Amino acid sequence: MMIAYHLLFQDPVHFGLEGIGQEAVEQAFRSDSLWGAVLQKWFLLFDDTPEQLCTNTPFSISSCFPFINGVRFFPLPMGALDAVIEDAARHKAIQGMPGVKEWRKVRYVAEPLFRKALKEKLLPADVSLDQVFPMAIYEKNNITGATFQQHEQRPRIMTDQMNGGVSESAFFYCTDQFFGDSAGLFFLARFNGDAVREKFEAALMLLGDCGIGADRSIGRGGFVFFSQSVDFPAPTAPAAWLTLSLYHPTRDEVQQGVLTAGRYSLIKRSGPGGGFHVSRFRRSDCWMLEEGAVIPFHAQGDAPCVLKQSEFIPHNIYRNGGAFCIPLHKGAA
Repeated sequence: MMIAYHLLFQDPVHFGLEGIGQEAVEQAFRSDSLWGAVLQKWFLLFDDTPEQLCTNTPFSISSCFPFINGVRFFPLPMGALDAVIEDAARHKAIQGMPGVKEWRKVRYVAEPLFRKALKEKLLPADVSLDQVFPMAIYEKNNITGATFQQHEQRPRIMTDQMNGGVSESAFFYCTDQFFGDSAGLFFLARFNGDAVREKFEAALMLLGDCGIGADRSIGRGGFVFFSQSVDFPAPTAPAAWLTLSLYHPTRDEVQQGVLTAGRYSLIKRSGPGGGFHVSRFRRSDCWMLEEGAVIPFHAQGDAPCVLKQSEFIPHNIYRNGGAFCIPLHKGAA
């Protein structure tokens, strides 16, 4: 059984991308970041050792995805819209309808359509504009009902903590993300027992008070949550598996052909350490398979060590690449 946790944000958030300034943001929150944030609060509440919990985590989680007006949106399985894109290419002259470029930008589909995509290939007649996100055609036609997030850029300065002075180079812009009244994020989780779930929810509650993303010290990222059980009918013999998290294959899984037989896109995860004592150290870059990858078997993945223990770093730092998978029927693979 899977549990869906829905996060409701009353304050703005900042899910920043690495780079100069703080203008670039992501709309969602990735599984490795969520895993690290939850474990940080777990260690404050319970007497578990970081090494044991990071290398043998008793739960698995997906990335955070949008929910809008009470509807959950899941990552699009790789290749699920191929027939729709081909149809758009044939009818590209129809005014007011999304073209190939718009369809290629779709990242998420509404839960009813997602459940259909788990069983069979999607046809143009199956897909309507209100079931996909994001859809650039909304912006072209000035349709506001599909709003998930609103972004607002504000100027900021970095002050010298010793003398309060400001240099010209300390000026930068920061993007705040505001969720709509009926919008937020959700993720799925599995647990090795009820006791693990109780600990997880205690850590998640503390995380909601402290916030996720950047600028938490000035009130960004706080949330409340509610949960409900979710189930996807499993075929007797799955033809393939769909990842709902970032996935870092083990060496054995690579040798078994997960990369050569799968359909996926890659993403590089990088950045400094997230803890107070290690934020000045940069973690090793790590390539992972993005959410929505279609792989030939039920993979496990691993959590590679991205920052070694030293006299300045109290324990090894890991990045979670465990695969959160659900099965695909033969018609969808």
